[in-house]
Amino acid sequence: MGDLYIVAIIMIASLIVLSYALSRKKTTIKYIAPLIVGVISVGVVIVSFLIGGWIGMRVRTISFTAFISSLISLLIISIAESVKRKFSKYYR
Repeated sequence: MGDLYIVAIIMIASLIVLSYALSRKKTTIKYIAPLIVGVISVGVVIVSFLIGGWIGMRVRTISFTAFISSLISLLIISIAESVKRKFSKYYR
């Protein structure tokens, strides 16, 4: 169980770094990376039901962790952008 926390934290951090690295020129691109990971992880959860057994359960667990990580990173990015916009108008 502790390993999933580590995987989730690494995934959240890498998604945040990836989304800010991709959005140097356009700010709307930063929301794309977590959304893509979320859609892919939902697809993997659906496919893992076809695999079945212990391997399918492991795949479901990891992909569910990826889905939750993408949602958390999307939430963090959205909050950071709203705070950034809110405080940028005060310091102009």
